[in-house]
Amino acid sequence: MPALGKEIERQLTPDEIALREIQGYIDRTERQAETQQPQINKPQQVIATPQPSQSPSDMGIAGIQPVTTVKNITLPMNQAEMESGLKRNIIEGVRWLSEWCVMMIKKYPGRVFYMSQNTKR
Repeated sequence: MPALGKEIERQLTPDEIALREIQGYIDRTERQAETQQPQINKPQQVIATPQPSQSPSDMGIAGIQPVTTVKNITLPMNQAEMESGLKRNIIEGVRWLSEWCVMMIKKYPGRVFYMSQNTKR
C-alpha cells in the first residue's frame, strides 16, 4: 500500500513517451506555419519584360510575368525495346528500365517521347 500523499505513477507507453518528446517541435511548427504565408510548391521563373504601353520607370509588379517552360522527356529506349523489356525476367536490368519508362509515361502524359529507332548508343 502506498504512503499517504503519494500517488502511484502509471507507466507510460512508448507512444506517449514519443508524443511528449516531439510535442514542443509540433507546437513550434504549427506556430511557424500560422505566421508565415503559404509557400508555392513549384518555383517559377520570372522575367521582367516591359509592356509596350509602359515606360521602364512605370514598370512595377505588373511588368513581371511568370514564364514556365515545359521540357519534353526522351526515354532512353525506343518503343520496341521497351515492350520486349517488359516481357523479360524481373531480375534483369532491362525490365527495371522498361518499368521506369512506363512510370514516366504515366507521370508526364504528353511530354514523354521514345528515343528514335535510328539513334546509335
